[in-house]
Amino acid sequence: MGLTIALGQAPSVPGDLAANLGLATRLVDEAARRGARVLALPELFSCGYDPGSIRTDPDGWSLTAPPAGTAPPRGSPLAPLAAAAAEAGVWVLLGSAVATAGRPHNAVLVIDPYGRARGHYGKTHLWQEERDVFAPGTGLVMIEDGGVTLGIGICYDAGFPELTRAYALAGAHAVLFCSAFATGPTEYRYGVYHPARAVENTVTTLVVNAVGDIAGEHYFGRSGAWNPEGRPLANCPDDVSDLCVVNVSPAETAAVRRGLPYLTDLRTDLLGHAVTPSLTLIGPT
Repeated sequence: MGLTIALGQAPSVPGDLAANLGLATRLVDEAARRGARVLALPELFSCGYDPGSIRTDPDGWSLTAPPAGTAPPRGSPLAPLAAAAAEAGVWVLLGSAVATAGRPHNAVLVIDPYGRARGHYGKTHLWQEERDVFAPGTGLVMIEDGGVTLGIGICYDAGFPELTRAYALAGAHAVLFCSAFATGPTEYRYGVYHPARAVENTVTTLVVNAVGDIAGEHYFGRSGAWNPEGRPLANCPDDVSDLCVVNVSPAETAAVRRGLPYLTDLRTDLLGHAVTPSLTLIGPT
């Protein structure tokens, strides 16, 4: 029993939504053949990670999501991807710039296994120039399937222990980050954040990272997952397109928490209770 998640470490073509969504559609089929119930794609996968270009032309680089609970209409750029998700019975977590009434969100768009758009998670913690391009998100989002709950974050969110802790306290078995970490000064933190968030919250932690060259930066891939003890479960290689498949087991989460009771042993009398954020739970029906 569990939830099988495919980490779609694939390159984006900057600004070419049709090409990127076409690749996402093909990856749905591959994920299904590998037995996955969820396909996750990197940060801003649908347009490529280029905040400067998004700022210059937000309409051309952003997707307009249909009303929550509805399938994209015929002719929509999202329609083929949603149809593939429905045919395969796979959730798609698509990194995208999503249009809003003001600035777009740096978001993960959620498409359910029936091909319906179910809303999106807007990145809570915006990184550097992203603050001039995007509006920050206003709440957390989890999906639930087969009794397994999965929280969603994006890249820089992984550096904030409070976000993963909020998901763990809300009942998440796993937290997934759709990311765009590049080579350079932030690279070493990539290997620190994710296993730390796993063990300190006793949740499986996953990251699907961008790969390839976009807007003068090189993204190294290295997507992976760590179990609730922080031990590695899977790693995609550096610098190549790959699909890593990971199973999230509620039984393993429960067993680890019996031995590592961080969530219940916290001295709330001394340190206080965590703030309860706005949180949306999305199920398959």
